[in-house]
Amino acid sequence: MFNRKTGFVSGMLLLSATACFAQANGQATAVIPAGSSLKLRALSVNAVSYQWLKDGVVIPDATNIEYAAFLPGVYTVISYNTNGCASNISDPLLLTGGTVLTLSADVMITKSAENKSITVNDAFEYLLQVKNNGTGVANNVKVQDVLPENMVLEQLLHPSLGTADYSGGSRTVLWQIPKLENGESASLRIKVKPSAPGLLVNTATVTANETDPNLANNTSTNQKTVSDLIIPNVFTPNADGKNDTFNIPGLERHPENELSIFNRWGSAVLEKKPYKNDWDGSQLSEGTYFYLLKVRMANNTWEIYKGFITIIR
Repeated sequence: MFNRKTGFVSGMLLLSATACFAQANGQATAVIPAGSSLKLRALSVNAVSYQWLKDGVVIPDATNIEYAAFLPGVYTVISYNTNGCASNISDPLLLTGGTVLTLSADVMITKSAENKSITVNDAFEYLLQVKNNGTGVANNVKVQDVLPENMVLEQLLHPSLGTADYSGGSRTVLWQIPKLENGESASLRIKVKPSAPGLLVNTATVTANETDPNLANNTSTNQKTVSDLIIPNVFTPNADGKNDTFNIPGLERHPENELSIFNRWGSAVLEKKPYKNDWDGSQLSEGTYFYLLKVRMANNTWEIYKGFITIIR
């Protein structure tokens, strides 16, 4: 005789049949996980072979103790012992399909600029970061960044994923990533140099092959102000009347300012408040020094500029 039991163990649905006599416990139900299957197992004492049925129809080759059900329907099983005695058909198990989880990619981009004050011809870096926030894989991810007219590309640094190229004709950085897994992110740094003072407005966009459920995060715009100051990196105080002082064009428009000069050991060799473009490097030998310039802007905020100035006599 077979002992009939019905239940769930370790995620597997257990069915049974009773050999050579009938016993009814009624119909049970279960749900097939979305996009997966449910493993059915016949618990029958002394059974050596089995036959699974779906909706009363024999399932070809379904003759093992276990059967993986992918489709909704009514499943039953017949068990056979060593004497060829067949059980009655087991109580039916009604399987229904679970809610199908729609996998989608949600690519997003953020564009940020290096946190420092910049002047004309002062190089700085942008950081582009993309991420897939969706539940599915993002394929053929493309990032486009069109540089404004008052900006010159200095260098494309190697991206963490994919490849990046620049088209001078369209002034466009194209960054391509073949695949971005769920939760995966990547980054690219772009080194640029402004060619004119004013506001730099730069927008980057990201797309993928998949339909994106949130287009609001597919673009990112960064705005950065380029000062009207022009800070040289060398001057020649040799009394020839040319370039004899550390002259900063545009500084006259910002009378509230402070200038500090430091030697290679970090000691201050000059401090002027305000600075009036009149330092000639007297009493200092040739060499490179570090400058720190603070300027009060029209909006009443202070901008800080740092760099190196070389004295050549």
